[in-house]
Amino acid sequence: MSYQQDLIICRELGERHGESRALNSLGVALQQVQRFDEAIDAHQHDLVTCRELGESHAEGRALNNLGMALQQVRRFDEAIDAHQQAAARFAELGDHHREAQALNNLGTALQQVRRFDEAIDAHQQAATRFTHLGDQHREGQALNNLGTASQQVRRFDEAIDAHQQAAARFTELGDHDGEGRALNNLGTALQQVRRFDEAIDAHQQAATRFTELGDNEGEGRALNNLGTALQQVRRFDEAIDAHQQAAARFTELGDNEGEGRALNNLGMALQQVRRFDEAIDAHQQAAARFTELGDNEGRALNNLGTALQSRGLWRGRKGKDQSDAKSDAKVRGERLVPLVEDVPSASSAVSASVATDYPSSPELPAKTEVLSLVSMDESSAQEDLQANKRWGRRRKVVDPVLSDDR
Repeated sequence: MSYQQDLIICRELGERHGESRALNSLGVALQQVQRFDEAIDAHQHDLVTCRELGESHAEGRALNNLGMALQQVRRFDEAIDAHQQAAARFAELGDHHREAQALNNLGTALQQVRRFDEAIDAHQQAATRFTHLGDQHREGQALNNLGTASQQVRRFDEAIDAHQQAAARFTELGDHDGEGRALNNLGTALQQVRRFDEAIDAHQQAATRFTELGDNEGEGRALNNLGTALQQVRRFDEAIDAHQQAAARFTELGDNEGEGRALNNLGMALQQVRRFDEAIDAHQQAAARFTELGDNEGRALNNLGTALQSRGLWRGRKGKDQSDAKSDAKVRGERLVPLVEDVPSASSAVSASVATDYPSSPELPAKTEVLSLVSMDESSAQEDLQANKRWGRRRKVVDPVLSDDR
């Protein structure tokens, strides 16, 4: 790795400023190849060097990049401390652009430990700084993150407004990846306030953006969320198609968690149109995927049980009095399938079984998306787009935006 060679040369020459830059570049490169423990070590050495040199600006850069790497290995408390210190350094220096980047990253770490009110404050401050600076791209990122945090504390109207603003910023910039993510998150917020037709439109637009980009993972998420919204307005055949497409995308990617969620939702939609054999197969496959992950397969097994029960009940009642149209109509009108309702979280869905005489919900969108960690210093909009290409899967935070500071 050339950065390692640069580091060796700078140390041999006693060039401490060059050593600092080489350590930062090395840490960023290590993050790109997901060697996060080594990246943490590089950024920590850079931090020590910067402090010895009295370089406050470089110290802020090292702290922010260190926080990013710490987030990736789920050392969130340490990451929060690093991002807070970075924001403070840049505030002291009057560098509001980099202060805003650190604040936005701070908000993502705070969301991971469920300190949502503090995360909202951090993202609001970041969005305000970027607005004043005219940086629409990062303003969009901060607004989208603000929306995800607001959803977590059930401030859905504020979340909707934030996601709409974020989508508008990305649309103006022609950033279809950011636009797709903001639209998908907008759809999840609209579902929460039962504005399902608008949610359907948002998820459809998001799926289209990801399809255009060739982003199968983003497309799969949007399609799965689209299916949940379609179920809410009883457009079950369309929901089945959406969940089937979502499951196929995740299968292609080898994303067992996403595939499991899509299959579970597919089974629920199939139950609604009494295609119980297919529903049973879908729930069995979903349970298998969750088991492979060591995840709690209870939600899929619970839905499998209801499908088996409902199939038996449906067949029994049909056989009991097929000639009685009135009785058959009664059967069709009854609620036969108590299902599992999953509520969205920033990481994975939390399930709670429900048995009700009223129509129950499909598994709701499993996650909202956070955009995005920003490294110091000169990360460009194009680098942001590349880093946002994939939403981190289970146990992963987000793909950072990485750049070399030379």
